[in-house]
Amino acid sequence: MTLAAAILALIALVIVIFIAWPLVRPLTVEDQLDPLSDDQRRRLALREERDLALQAIKELEVDRATNHIGDEDYAALVAEYRAQAAEAIAALDDDDANAAT
Repeated sequence: MTLAAAILALIALVIVIFIAWPLVRPLTVEDQLDPLSDDQRRRLALREERDLALQAIKELEVDRATNHIGDEDYAALVAEYRAQAAEAIAALDDDDANAAT
């Protein structure tokens, strides 16, 4: 019984080491992500700005449908978020047009 327990413990230890090795091994060059260029950072920021504005519009629509916000406040806020989203989309489109030429 003791030999069987020792063998099982050894097998369990090998399995734990095998599974945990990627977490404890030293980092290599392949493990690191390529740094973003300034253009990629700008495009990422524009996409995030666009997505946040569109999400805010969706939340405002829910708030209006559930009567948590008045029509005047809704109209003012939606206009602001639509303008933000439109600016971000236009900047992304300009980047795409400049990259194509």
